[in-house]
Formats: sequence, C-alpha cells, structure tokens
Amino acid sequence: MPTILYKNDQNISPDDVLKIAVYAEHVGRQCYDVFAEDGSRSRSEVLSRRAQAVSDSLDFGNEPYFPPETTKKVLDLHATVSGMCFDRFGERGHMGKSMDLLGMAQDVDDVLDKLVIYHLSPEELKEAEADWAHEGQFFSKDDISGDDTDSRRGV
Repeated sequence: MPTILYKNDQNISPDDVLKIAVYAEHVGRQCYDVFAEDGSRSRSEVLSRRAQAVSDSLDFGNEPYFPPETTKKVLDLHATVSGMCFDRFGERGHMGKSMDLLGMAQDVDDVLDKLVIYHLSPEELKEAEADWAHEGQFFSKDDISGDDTDSRRGV
C-alpha cells in the first residue's frame, strides 16, 4: 500500500469541490455494490455512508480547503467505487460503469492529484514496474510512439 502524504499547499477551486460533490451525489443515488442471485441489486450501508460522509464534509467556500480527514473520505469513496460498484445495467445481468461515472472518477483523480502525493516503497515500485512491463507486452510496439501529434500511419 503506498504511503499517502497530504499536501498543505492545495490549489483547490470551488469547481474542484463541485466535481467531488457531483461524484458523491451520483454514487449515492445511482451506484450499486450488492448483487443477489435473483438479479436484484442494492446499495450497501458502507457505500451509502461513504458517499454521505464526503458530501457532508465538503467546504463550499470561495477558498476551499480539504483537511486530511476529508481527503481520506474522498479516497475511501473513490476506492470503493473503483471496485465492484456499478451504475449501468443491461440485459442478462450485464453490469458496467457509465461514461458519466468514468468521467467523474477522472475528475476526482485530477482533484486528488492536488491533495495528495503517493510514495511507493522500493518493493511496491518494483511490483508496479513489473505490472507495467507485463501489461506492455499486450500492446503493439507500433502503437507506442510517445508522440501524440499524429497517430495516423504514413502510406
């Protein structure tokens, strides 16, 4: 588990707080994390409490600040939603995350980048590098160029 350091010098805007609020609201109303054999779904008490705790702790002032306790609540909610939490349901039991939820999760990641620094131990760093090396073998070498200016191939 990486060590998380909370930043004192935060560059948080009211828009950032709104992004977190919208995410917590969506999760609290649209996401489910308990699924029964009969196809029914429900929201666990843990998920409901975490979404409400984030909503209750947000600072909507002109110069918002996230104390470490609030940031931890956001991290906990985000980790829960990243796991077995879904807001999109289709035929034959298909479950997924909507593009809206994925976009909100990316917004939360962007805000969290302003709030925390992750430090990996040497062992965690080696494990992460091994994971990236393993995942990298599934991509064609032609697809990885490092230059985003033009992804079309020459003729």
